[in-house]
Amino acid sequence: MIDAMAAQQQTELVATMRRHLAGALIAVDFDGTLAPIVADPGDSRLVPGAIEVLSTLSRAGAHVVIITGRDAATVVRLGGLDAVPGLRVAGLYGLETWHDGNLVRPDEPESIRSLRAQLPAVVAEHGMPGVRVEDKGLSLVVHTRRSPDPQGALAALRPPVARLARGLGLEAKDGRNVIELRLAGSDKGGVLRGVMRELDPVAMLYAGDDLGDLPAFAVVAQARAAGRDAWRVGVVSAEVPELADHIDVAVNGPAELVRLLQQVAEGAP
Repeated sequence: MIDAMAAQQQTELVATMRRHLAGALIAVDFDGTLAPIVADPGDSRLVPGAIEVLSTLSRAGAHVVIITGRDAATVVRLGGLDAVPGLRVAGLYGLETWHDGNLVRPDEPESIRSLRAQLPAVVAEHGMPGVRVEDKGLSLVVHTRRSPDPQGALAALRPPVARLARGLGLEAKDGRNVIELRLAGSDKGGVLRGVMRELDPVAMLYAGDDLGDLPAFAVVAQARAAGRDAWRVGVVSAEVPELADHIDVAVNGPAELVRLLQQVAEGAP
């Protein structure tokens, strides 16, 4: 019964998005959604077919937006996303935007400079082998995926890292074997809400895979409750089982998400 219901939801999503493709909003996360999660973020790459289907959707009149916690320039470079016409990339939870080759970002605040100076010592004191810090420019991320015990490393690091963040007026947010430290008040829900106000799409979907996508899923749920054709697509994994409670359609990995988007794109003129 559950499988049949899931198939019906996916069929309805595809039919609705095809019907309203011109002017629809297709917003997706990057890591874990269009690109598989890898041990080294610098090795992240889109799954085959992603560029082609995003390009097809854009040429058909859909508004294609990448909403990511990564900095926009890195996502564009790693994904080769400058090949997608009209694409927007909202990086660092909306703190910066890339569009048509132009990147708009704020100046770096003192709190981030102080974090950059202090975080390595905190990680060294409380961390485990394999833990590393990724510098995104306007945020820093502690990665534990390469640790022998990723969850144990997260548990040990979470309290001191959170204390450091609070002391600097920053937020510390959990993800898939990561703790991200960033400026307060920025999240994917706020980005998506702003894009929706600007575009007012008749139909939309948002696809994501992690805890950082929950605010965006909440915005989609509100839009759906208000009568808009709006869909939450979760790229599910054993690492984030709670995602299942916040989505309408589940796919098993980035390649399956691309196949779903290809089904939508089959309706393109």
